[in-house]
Amino acid sequence: MALLDDFDRAAAVVQTVVSSVRDDQWVLPTACADWDVRAVVNHLAHGNARVAEWAVVGPAAPPGDYLGADPPGSFTASVARAREVLAEPGLATRLVTTPLGDVPGSLLVHMRLNEYLAHGWDVADATGQPTDFVPDLAEQVLESWRTRFGDQPRPPGGPFAPEQPPPPDAAAADRLAAFLGRTPVRA
Repeated sequence: MALLDDFDRAAAVVQTVVSSVRDDQWVLPTACADWDVRAVVNHLAHGNARVAEWAVVGPAAPPGDYLGADPPGSFTASVARAREVLAEPGLATRLVTTPLGDVPGSLLVHMRLNEYLAHGWDVADATGQPTDFVPDLAEQVLESWRTRFGDQPRPPGGPFAPEQPPPPDAAAADRLAAFLGRTPVRA
């Protein structure tokens, strides 16, 4: 399934970014104003756990610490579990209940792509890593968000700030981050 291939590519990039975070970088601020690097990665791991919850093949995944003493290892394990759930036969066409309502299971993959690319960018930016990753997927996710948001105003306190102007030579992932209201913390 091509969609799972996209998941694998995005997951591999984010796992590389997360595994490259040094011990002293977990407390660095990110473009997500209320979250440091560890909180962003924990959010991703929690989202990975929620995949099983939404697909009704695992327990509820309440908020909490999903990283423990080994954040990179725990994150990688969470990706593997999410991938296992997403590859279940029939999941792509079966309806699942998410915060977006009842949707085809294939949307769970799109949700992970969105999260991996947006928050992978947050972690890469905060830790001084390259943000020019998976350009074709970043373009695809950017177009998806543009279609979803259009020119709608983004109210204060929401998950996305108003669109920011990207640099003229910005890579696709940087343009995605700017569209989602991210301002680099490592300018």
